[in-house]
Amino acid sequence: MSLQGEMKEITVDEICTLEKNVLLIDLRSKIAFDHGHIPGAISFSELFKNNVDINTKIKELEEIISDSLCQSVVLYCNIGERSKRIVEELQQTGMDAYNLQGGYRKWLIQNTDVFSREEREQYSRQMVLPQIGQVGQEKLRAANVLVIGAGALGTVALTYLASAGVGTIGIVEGDVIERSNLHRQTLYDASNLGRKKVDVAKERLELMNAFINIISYDVFATPENINGLIKDYDFVIDATDHIETKFLINDACVLAKVPFCHAGILAFEGQVMTWVPGDYPCYRCIFEDIPEDYVPNCAEAGIIGAMSGMIGSVQALEAIKYITSAGELLVGKMFHMDGTNMTTRIIPFEKKNIRCKVCGENREITDVSEYGMGYQKKDCAIMHG
Repeated sequence: MSLQGEMKEITVDEICTLEKNVLLIDLRSKIAFDHGHIPGAISFSELFKNNVDINTKIKELEEIISDSLCQSVVLYCNIGERSKRIVEELQQTGMDAYNLQGGYRKWLIQNTDVFSREEREQYSRQMVLPQIGQVGQEKLRAANVLVIGAGALGTVALTYLASAGVGTIGIVEGDVIERSNLHRQTLYDASNLGRKKVDVAKERLELMNAFINIISYDVFATPENINGLIKDYDFVIDATDHIETKFLINDACVLAKVPFCHAGILAFEGQVMTWVPGDYPCYRCIFEDIPEDYVPNCAEAGIIGAMSGMIGSVQALEAIKYITSAGELLVGKMFHMDGTNMTTRIIPFEKKNIRCKVCGENREITDVSEYGMGYQKKDCAIMHG
C-alpha cells in the first residue's frame, strides 16, 4: 500500500493479500457490476448518476461501511480515477480507505482466469465497458458468426468481429482479388491480386487475432448449399452485393430461424436491418421480391469506399450486440445513411407483411433449394461483390 499526499492507494497485487475484515466496494454502474467484478466486492452504483446529491450518497456509503464492521475499505471504479475523490472524502472522516490503482480494468487484466493474460490485454478496452465485461467477452468467444461475402462490407465486418474476439468466424466467398477491389475491400492489397479472397482474409484475420478460429468456404452462396453453410452458426451477416443473393440469405435464415443482419450500399448511401426469430418483419416483408426492373450493383453504379466502412462496421456492431445482449438491435426497423449530407434516419417496419412469401400467412417458399430459379432473375449469377 502507498501514500501519495493524502491519497492512500493499493495495488492489484496487494489487494489479493487482503484479510477478510476489508470491505471492497465497486462504484461502477450496476450493469457493469453484473457483467463482472472483483470477487467479494459489493456494488454501490449511485454516486456518479446525473442529478445525484453526492454528499447524501457519501453519507449512505459511510453507513454501509460502518454497518459492515470492517476495519478498512477499498474502493474502485473503471480505471481508478473517479474513485479517488470518494476515497479522499472517506479519509477525511477518519476511515481507513484506499483507492485501487488502475481500477477494475487493471484487476481484470491480471486476474481473470477464463482468458490468458494476452487475451485480457487484447480485449481490455472493451471488457471494461459495462455492457460487455468478462461475461460478454465469454459470450463473444463462444459465438459462431458467418459472413457471406468478403468484399466491401464483408472485409470491414470481418475485421471488427475478429478484433472483438468472436470465437469462430466463417467466411463464404468464391471470388478472387482484383485491383478494382482495393479502394474499399480493406483486408487486401496489391500483392494479393489474383488470389482467393477467402485465403487472404483468413490469413489477415489470424494475424490480427490468434485466439479465434477462422473457417473459410471457397464457394458462392447458392440455393443448393446455403442451408449447409448457415446451420452451425449463431448469426449471419449478409455482406453481398447482388440483390438475388440477399433474398436467398433472407429466406434461408428465416426458414432456419437463424438471426442475420442485412446491409446494402450504393454510391454514397447505405442501409442496415437485423432480423431475429419472432414476430418481426424480414427483408422480404419489406421488399417483397426481386424487382423485375434492372437493379445495378456496386460495380455498375459505383460506391465510395468509406461508405462500405461505415455500414460494414454497423453490421459487425449488430452481431456483437446480439451476442452480448448489449443495446437495442435494428429489428423491425432499418437504419439509413446518406453520406453526401451525413443524415441518418431510422425507418420503422413494425409488422410482418402478411403477403410475404417466406413468413407471411400463405407463404410460398418452404425450401430455398426448391425455389432456386426465383433467385436467378435477369441472368444475374448468385455471387458476391
